[in-house]
Amino acid sequence: MPDSNPTINNLMRAQQKFISNVLAKDKDVQVFRMDDYPTIRKILFDNVKNAISQRFPLYNDRYTLTLEDVDYDDPEDIDIAKQKQAILDGTSVTRRLRGSWVLRDAKTDKEVSHTKRMTLMNVPYITDRGTFIRNGHEYAFSNIMRMEPGVYTKQRDDEVSAQFNIQQGTGAGFNMMLMPNTGVFKIKRGTATAPAYTVFHDLGVSDDQMKEAWGQELFDKNKAAGSDEKAIQAANKIYNM
Repeated sequence: MPDSNPTINNLMRAQQKFISNVLAKDKDVQVFRMDDYPTIRKILFDNVKNAISQRFPLYNDRYTLTLEDVDYDDPEDIDIAKQKQAILDGTSVTRRLRGSWVLRDAKTDKEVSHTKRMTLMNVPYITDRGTFIRNGHEYAFSNIMRMEPGVYTKQRDDEVSAQFNIQQGTGAGFNMMLMPNTGVFKIKRGTATAPAYTVFHDLGVSDDQMKEAWGQELFDKNKAAGSDEKAIQAANKIYNM
């Protein structure tokens, strides 16, 4: 049954709109369960193969080095018996990515040297348990998945929060929360929390813009919470982390 709180309903609709927009704009987006390891495994192998293939050719004034016939020689699925044997033998479970190196004359494009197919790398195999087997030991990584840049909202009881996942190398991520008891929006970065009004005001967002987005009642509450010295000090902690 829909929540009777209009603010919560609006935020949840915004989350659904964001997801639908992402899926509509990027037709290659793949949606799968976090424990769908066969799909994750295929994506891992495909991405490694594509990354190696796209790295070449390399060239200088004299030669061009290309990589041809790039593919895996080992089976796509490695059964549990072979995984067990690798643990007993102290070896790793991988797939060999193989290819041939071709060196050509840069001016004439004439082939100078061509190797036989050889192993380019041993790509780790993720099991259906979400683990990797290396040197006889089985490893699990709880944070192997990384969220795409974007805004992710969630609701816990009456509290609604939005996680702003920033593209790596462009800034720091943060969270924005609505405190349902007071109607005050807060921004959290690391362990520091400050009223959202203070941060937005410092960024140059006008009172009229915030009033238009929040409505008069929420604006009044947030301005009152974000205009005193304590709020300014809290915002400075966020900026100086």
